[in-house]
Amino acid sequence: MIIDAHTHTFPPAIADKVVASLQQKAQSKAYTAGTDTALQQSMKEAAIDISLLLPVMTNPGQVEKLNDIALQKNEQSQSTGIVSLGGMHPDYENYAAELKRIASRGIPGIKLHPAYQNTDLDDMRYLRIIEKAAELELAVVIHAGLDIGIMHHNFASVAHIKTILSTIHPDKFVLAHMGGWKDWDSVEAELCGENVYFDTSFSLVAYVPPEGVFVPEQKRQMLQKEQFERIVKKHGAEKILFGSDSPWSHQAESVKQIKELNFSEEALKNILYKNAKKLFSL
Repeated sequence: MIIDAHTHTFPPAIADKVVASLQQKAQSKAYTAGTDTALQQSMKEAAIDISLLLPVMTNPGQVEKLNDIALQKNEQSQSTGIVSLGGMHPDYENYAAELKRIASRGIPGIKLHPAYQNTDLDDMRYLRIIEKAAELELAVVIHAGLDIGIMHHNFASVAHIKTILSTIHPDKFVLAHMGGWKDWDSVEAELCGENVYFDTSFSLVAYVPPEGVFVPEQKRQMLQKEQFERIVKKHGAEKILFGSDSPWSHQAESVKQIKELNFSEEALKNILYKNAKKLFSL
């Protein structure tokens, strides 16, 4: 079994436009058309059983609509293999009621994206959302570290993350991109061993820009295999979730790279499906 704990899709009517816009902003190649259908085809090619969608809410007016879409997707998950988390925006006023609503409907967690929501992770608006989510036993997945399309400020740095851990102590807290994209030295030094999960999305795989686009080597540099293995061994394979960040990484290639690492069979099982299955009740 394989569970991809970090994927994205968009409504078919706007998927082409959204993928093209994000591809240009991030200067990063998309590997699918960004639809559920394209994700299912990618899953088939990669022998992935379940993909977890992480919706990103860029304004508070999207919260209820996108959570309703997540609920609809989950009603079909037995046939599609696609399960969606919900989401929240720091400026959404009725956050407590909305979190309670989606928890009661079986959504296993929410995604927060500080960079796209232009808010530092240790802002009080996030603290109250994360605290309420923890009370409801909802997992919280954070885009951690820099964002490839927003490099001027780190909205979810290790320092921000440590504030959350020291004030709220959430049990189901997931830091995407191996704890913090482009912040891996600090992650290794300060977060390994903490009560958090890391997902592997868009960290180990090669960063490939769209055809004809020049990207400086400094931006293209990803987490090196040796440091990736070291972080996993220091943190514990029981707290690592496989994620591809599809469509921004190739699912089959992402699976292949994880399987080629120097981990035991049990550690690979934990990373590839056991941890996600338990955390998200899949």
